[in-house]
Amino acid sequence: MKILLIVVAIIAVAVFVFFMRGQPPLRGAGQLAPSDQTVIVSRARPAFTFVPAADMRLQGLGNRTLRPKTRHSVDGDARIWFAVYGNGTGTLVTAVADTEGTWEWEAAHHPAFPAIRAQQYAYKGETLYESLMQLDGDSDPFCTDHAACLAYRAKLLLNFRKTQVIMEYHEPVPEAQVRDIAFDGAALNAFQQRARKACEILMTDKAWLEANIKGFKKLDGAEDRYSRTRLSRWVGEVEREGRP
Repeated sequence: MKILLIVVAIIAVAVFVFFMRGQPPLRGAGQLAPSDQTVIVSRARPAFTFVPAADMRLQGLGNRTLRPKTRHSVDGDARIWFAVYGNGTGTLVTAVADTEGTWEWEAAHHPAFPAIRAQQYAYKGETLYESLMQLDGDSDPFCTDHAACLAYRAKLLLNFRKTQVIMEYHEPVPEAQVRDIAFDGAALNAFQQRARKACEILMTDKAWLEANIKGFKKLDGAEDRYSRTRLSRWVGEVEREGRP
């Protein structure tokens, strides 16, 4: 009887592996019709993708395992899929990051970096969290060519905080303005308006994706210039499921 159970278990695992090998991944990238821009795509429920502005040109994309910080003595486990674009003025980053195991993302009021401004509002049945930050290349993997940059982040937390969706837009800060940019309300307002126009997070469904995304595929590993250490800090901290 024990041998029979072992055989049945082996067959079940083999069938599962065979079935999964024939299924496209839940996270990946494809070409968005009609622009043919390469975009990050999530086929899992709720399905979503990104719609970058027409002048945004793809600069890089990939996936990487992460070790986000925690309040415990060990680091967490997560994976990120991301794409980077530029238009000569600013840099756009779109990403989806999933925790693994028993981890979940910290509540949204714990940002990855100190915020100059922060707000939240209803968005397509979810809550969108916005923040403005001033970052530098030592802490952020996407503004390494400049001493400092302004960053706008729009973030959704989905699947009981197991999934984080991020749209972030950066512009370099002139050296003469680094000390005072956080207090320049007019400059911050203008930057935030440009950032919101840089990309849309599109909440949709699997049928829409199948009709409007071409060439969906899994992502290869990210280039070495996108440091796992800095990416792990960029996504923010994780905590054990069920903790307040």
